[in-house]
Amino acid sequence: MGPTMRMTQVLSVCDLTPHMKRIVVTGDDLSDFPENKEGGYVKAIFPNPEVNDKKPKLGMYLGFRKWMRSYTIRFFDKQNLALTLDFAVNDHQGLASNWALQAKVGDYLGIAGPGEPKHTDLLADNHLFFGDITALPAIATTLEKLANNATGHAYIQVPSEEDIQPLKAPKGIKVHWLVTPNKLTNEFLTGLASRGNNLKGTAIFIAAEASVVKQLKEYLNESCNYDKSRLYASAYWNKKR
Repeated sequence: MGPTMRMTQVLSVCDLTPHMKRIVVTGDDLSDFPENKEGGYVKAIFPNPEVNDKKPKLGMYLGFRKWMRSYTIRFFDKQNLALTLDFAVNDHQGLASNWALQAKVGDYLGIAGPGEPKHTDLLADNHLFFGDITALPAIATTLEKLANNATGHAYIQVPSEEDIQPLKAPKGIKVHWLVTPNKLTNEFLTGLASRGNNLKGTAIFIAAEASVVKQLKEYLNESCNYDKSRLYASAYWNKKR
């Protein structure tokens, strides 16, 4: 049985920063969308731009995954059936970013899911986050869910100072903004190395380009004592594509 698919329409569009656009979608199909899934994900289903479709095609058919991309659930307002998604834009081209740049009120977007949040242990005493701007929504939402006494560090790459967002995080979490247009920056590795070798009990979240994820995982395996069950590492994109 495949994921539940729902048709929505754009309710509002706003520019959070030069490289992040917030789009809120709504629709009666969201009436059974579960609450408290912020930090989890949906598969956004886009119209086919090659034939100028207005609506995405829902359902499981040959090649349907071509039109789907994963996005973090930033907020969901059950009362108003409003689902908020943040899109990284203006530094790359692709199905999702191109749609988001042109999105306007009334446009259609399919939604499949939701899936569960990916951070492995919200109740851990200590946390580490590594992600480029494409992972910023996931990291921001997860920080909001941590206990007030949580400690740790978050290393977040953004292309410019204007892309730094106010984040709600426990006082014990230090956020390091890596301001560089280079998503493949070695500052992620520098940050990880600065945390020392004993990471037992630390919940680790890594989401970035595939080669960066590989680099950080290799360092963890070669140099650190950590709990693999508390590691989430995902290639959000691949520079070879």
